[in-house]
Amino acid sequence: MTKYFFFLLLVFILTPVSASCQETQAIQQEIDNYISQAKLDSAKIYIKNQTAKQHKSEVKNALNYQLVKVLFMQSAYNEALTEAFYSLDTIDNEQEKVKFNFMIGVIYSVISDYDKSIEYFDLVIKNNQAPPLSVQTFLLLSNLHLSKNDSLNAGNSLTKAYKLTKTSTLDNKTKNHVAMQYSFYTKNYERCKELNLKAIRDTTSFLNTKSYAYSMLGDCLVKQDSLISATTYYDEFLKLTLETKDPEQIKVAASKLIEVYEKLGYQEKANAYHKIYNEAVNDSLSFSVEKYRDLYNIEKNRELKSVKTKNIVRTLLFGLIILLLFIIGVYHYKKLKKENNELFESFKRTPSKKISISDSEIAKIKAAISKLKKEQLFLKPNITRKSFCEESSIKSERYLSQFINENYQNSFSVFINNLRIEYAYNRILKDNKFRNYKVEEIAKESGFGSKKSFERAFLAKYNQTPFKLISNLKD
Repeated sequence: MTKYFFFLLLVFILTPVSASCQETQAIQQEIDNYISQAKLDSAKIYIKNQTAKQHKSEVKNALNYQLVKVLFMQSAYNEALTEAFYSLDTIDNEQEKVKFNFMIGVIYSVISDYDKSIEYFDLVIKNNQAPPLSVQTFLLLSNLHLSKNDSLNAGNSLTKAYKLTKTSTLDNKTKNHVAMQYSFYTKNYERCKELNLKAIRDTTSFLNTKSYAYSMLGDCLVKQDSLISATTYYDEFLKLTLETKDPEQIKVAASKLIEVYEKLGYQEKANAYHKIYNEAVNDSLSFSVEKYRDLYNIEKNRELKSVKTKNIVRTLLFGLIILLLFIIGVYHYKKLKKENNELFESFKRTPSKKISISDSEIAKIKAAISKLKKEQLFLKPNITRKSFCEESSIKSERYLSQFINENYQNSFSVFINNLRIEYAYNRILKDNKFRNYKVEEIAKESGFGSKKSFERAFLAKYNQTPFKLISNLKD
């Protein structure tokens, strides 16, 4: 279910916030126009200029929220976090803080800092009073817990989302999506298949919605031991993901087909999908979150137009328009400036104020880090900034963060992941037995909670995947 994660994020992020007066409505419309044309730099400048003209704190906060969204679309996560934390520090009303807590949770989830993401999503659930946002947050929490292999909390979050849809007025698509996941979780596979077939037949469904439905249909059939039938739906899933050009979804679709064909004993077919999977791995860093935004805009136009369309000629015409918009979106995307340093190397959270740390506390932090490296404590899968401070008797997490930022130019989570990646790389080079492990096993041995986060960090640091490194060494 994690393949639908970013699409859920973008549906919420790109939903306009209701304006309270005519002036703010005009400002919001102008921001939306810039975003729809992929002019994110222009949107950012416009928001900052409008903010400077405002005197009311609530209007400034609303504009700053728009700025955080634009920075997120540009993959400027560090700057987006700085703006979001600034707003949290200036807002007293807990309801006003909810949307910024949500965005902070979104950003941490994108950079695979799942513990921090869950922490901020929990704050959203605690203080939010709008059922639609709570449902979406529960869905995202369920996916995050799955990424941490925590099936119990994943199921609890999904159950809460499902119960909330029963007592709240929500749109049918949201209700059906939650019902799909809940039916699969409760092993009601026939109901799950029925809902997914309905989503496929719905002409207004997004491309990602249809691909997700094909995937879940295949999953249900696998659970029912109908492997041959499952391959039919997985093939459709792969075709749609190839159309979106999203390597993360392509990897998911290819891996499902590999698994099923290997179970059936058709190794030759499985090998063909292995090739597609490996190509998607090599392409994954060239596909940013902004492309989800482009895809969402295209699909939204497709949805609005398909409602008015009742004949084949118009359907074909709208298909051409959608294709043209997609090409234009990709063209504008390629023109945007992007930072050269990879996300895991460049991201760090800079504290708003530098704090003074005593010499004794610095010595304690240095000793703890030295012990961490010497005894390879970073291989523990669930190590966090909080647990590290408690075990090392460090007084404040902020002390640790500031020390690592100043001395290693990274956040604590990136610092730990770098140690894990270096360990995995050196052991692959030196240990022939370790080299023969599956990538999932290497990730687990190196302290990572998921294969996906391990591959992403490894590729960012060494410019090649673990699979490619091992293949080169074996050759």
